[in-house]
Amino acid sequence: MRFCPKCGGLMMPVKKGGATVLRCTKCGYEISGSDVKEYRIGAEVSAGAHVHTTSLVSEGKARHRSREEIEQEKEEYYRELFLELLREEEYGGEES
Repeated sequence: MRFCPKCGGLMMPVKKGGATVLRCTKCGYEISGSDVKEYRIGAEVSAGAHVHTTSLVSEGKARHRSREEIEQEKEEYYRELFLELLREEEYGGEES
């Protein structure tokens, strides 16, 4: 496992032009060369790892929301998302 020399993000192996390079997940910095050959791209999935989901439709009446309520919910969601990303950037992804 390697980390980006520019920003400290995780370097992941990706295929580029038939060769494997390491690309930073945050800033996109790439490393190519002989030391990259020891990485491989692949994932093993066990049979028990699949998640089965079901949906339950409520018998209650659907609540119709106004456009203003929907916009307010979106704004609150994006504000929380922004604050979370800001905290991760300030503290390096560790919560205290």
